[in-house]
Amino acid sequence: MDAQLKERLELAGLSATDLAWFDSFDCDDARVPVPRPGEIADYSRREAALNAAVKALTFAERGEAPEGRLAAAIGARIADARDPEEEE
Repeated sequence: MDAQLKERLELAGLSATDLAWFDSFDCDDARVPVPRPGEIADYSRREAALNAAVKALTFAERGEAPEGRLAAAIGARIADARDPEEEE
């Protein structure tokens, strides 16, 4: 993860443990891991922090910002974990 993104994630309130989690998949929104049982709360907390970090951006800017893409990907993983029967 580049230094600027790391700083923005820290400013969003994410912990060193969270940063290590993001590093584990290179902050690639396409590689957000599937939550294991008991991880939904952590995913939700991370998603909320990322959404707060981009709340002042326009919709288009959110889609371009790494934080916005990660928040969307995390939200999708949460939705998939909560309702696995709807997976395509």
